[in-house]
Amino acid sequence: MWRGYKISTGPLDFGLDDSTRISCGVMNYELGVVSSEFHVLVRFRRFAFQLKGLGIDAELMPPIHAVLKTEGEILPDHSFNGGLRGSCSVESHTMFSSQDLRIEILPGL
Repeated sequence: MWRGYKISTGPLDFGLDDSTRISCGVMNYELGVVSSEFHVLVRFRRFAFQLKGLGIDAELMPPIHAVLKTEGEILPDHSFNGGLRGSCSVESHTMFSSQDLRIEILPGL
């Protein structure tokens, strides 16, 4: 909901936030676990386009900066089963407060 109107955001673009340069992870072979922290950006390109069509400044929809923390097990090929999934902690945004916004990355098929 936005100002009383139900608006679909459409597909979201999700990717690493290269501007932070601090995404990192630790592989603990003794315990067989991995923990990682990915700094990510979530973009609402379709929603911004809809706002622009309504005469609203699309700058109201800058990307959302978030941190995705994941944990998983180290697999025999030295990868891990945590991947890019889990809950994100979210920074405040022009359209949403960090308390009102929840981003959950679900595992792929």
